[in-house]
Amino acid sequence: MPIAAAEQNRAALAIANAGDDYLALATADPTAAGNNLIAAAGRAEIDLGREAGDPTGEIKNLAQVDFAPTALVQNATHFAIMTAANGGTVRAWGKLVDGAGDDATVSQASTDDILRVPAGAVVVRIPAGAL
Repeated sequence: MPIAAAEQNRAALAIANAGDDYLALATADPTAAGNNLIAAAGRAEIDLGREAGDPTGEIKNLAQVDFAPTALVQNATHFAIMTAANGGTVRAWGKLVDGAGDDATVSQASTDDILRVPAGAVVVRIPAGAL
């Protein structure tokens, strides 16, 4: 039986309000195991929340997140929300998206460039039937 929209909303908010969240970038789907993470980029604290007036069961990064330059040119297509700045467990993961909801890539042109994740690129949805 699919879960109601209100239950999806509560689940998404539980992820957003469970404590400190750390964003890790990944070169491919990290899955619950935390695979494919860009170790050189490290992790950045992230504020997750819901846009004003958005009734859906989804939360986003409401501000851009910058990662320091890495020694290697990196391209991130996915993200993981982690419970700790180092180690920890994966709380949620998915593809980075652009403002239209299409798949997006965060890239460095050179090792001097930061990896910048725009506001709204990290979207956590709780799909119907997932709980």
